Amino acid sequence: MLDASKVSSMRVLSRVQTSGRPAQAGCSAVTEATLGRTGVDNGLAANLEVRVAKREATHGQGRVIAMAGGGTGGHVYPALAMADALGARAHQVVYLGDVNRLEGRVVPARGMPFHAVPALQYPRSGLVAKARFALGLLSSVWSSRRLLQRLKVDMVVGVGGYISAPPVLAAWTLGIPSAIHEANVTPGMANRLCARVANHILLTYEATSSRLPGSAPRTVVGCPVRPAVLEGNADAARERYGLRAGQPVVLVVGGSLGAKAINDLGLALARLPDRAFQVLHVTGPKYLEAVAQELGPPPKGVVLVGYEDKMQDSLAAADLVVARAGSSTLAELTVVGLPSVLVPSPNVTDNHQEGNARGLEKVGAAMVVVERDLDLDAAARSVAALASDRPRLEAMGTAARTLGRPGTAEQVADVVESVL
Repeated sequence: MLDASKVSSMRVLSRVQTSGRPAQAGCSAVTEATLGRTGVDNGLAANLEVRVAKREATHGQGRVIAMAGGGTGGHVYPALAMADALGARAHQVVYLGDVNRLEGRVVPARGMPFHAVPALQYPRSGLVAKARFALGLLSSVWSSRRLLQRLKVDMVVGVGGYISAPPVLAAWTLGIPSAIHEANVTPGMANRLCARVANHILLTYEATSSRLPGSAPRTVVGCPVRPAVLEGNADAARERYGLRAGQPVVLVVGGSLGAKAINDLGLALARLPDRAFQVLHVTGPKYLEAVAQELGPPPKGVVLVGYEDKMQDSLAAADLVVARAGSSTLAELTVVGLPSVLVPSPNVTDNHQEGNARGLEKVGAAMVVVERDLDLDAAARSVAALASDRPRLEAMGTAARTLGRPGTAEQVADVVESVL
């Protein structure tokens, strides 16, 4: 944590703390090779009989549902929104993820049972590395089998990220039903693998359906948003950050991990002469110290935050948001109805963030700046002009709200219960 006293008079908040079915035809080679068949088919029928008997005995009662996945906020926060909806229906929800990634910190802080799953990230090249991955995946699947049995899990919901694959595959080998949720237009590798064995596929975008293998039923639900996102209070939030009432606030945020291009634009905004707006800049934890040092003595009306657990406060305080264009970010912006300047990440599969951003731009809810064309001075001036144009901000916010889907988590809960 950065000591604010060491950065001149800057207001620095380093971290604002709050408190199955059998596989479908065409299962991929890696699934067949790593899982094999020994011990799977022999126990599958018996396990299915046990599961059916248990479902009949517990009909109408809460079940044990495991959320699996993570790595970034784009996976973790939608999963938590789903977990909240399921928990409100008397289900017991546990979380399976990587203890060393975002979920390993955020989930236990919320009081949700968290269980670590060993996993390896898929190597992009090298036969030896891929062979090691196959062995590591096999080991992680068998570890997940034991975990699911010990927790007496009734269903697994995979939310993407490499860590989601072992629990979903383990559920398949045990005859435990599963569903997966894909947040982006272009599905990740874990979901492409798990789609072959999942009982149901939940989508944010209709276009994703044709990009996933298997014959499981698909439902377009959107990207779940935590109800807390709608609970922010602008006056209380500005007071919390030390921001003045009556002057516009531009929120600059590069996602849960931060992003250098977004941080560079945030610095350019903070340094604008005659700036008529305030800047609330969430840098990402690993960037906070470097951003604070580069900014030096802070201009008036600039607040730096390393990581924010209560994004509802940041969103409530803002009049305009500068951000990446991940699905979970856009889901939050549209639910609360905030105008935005989006700088899509170029470091994603098939450049899907730009596709996400263009969807908001098309309805007049966002301005899109492509990172390869990013001119910091010109972009900062454009943001400044937009921040001072109240009628345009209101029109963009109204357009954003037309795309919001606040009921997505409840839809997910409906589908999960239909699969159980």
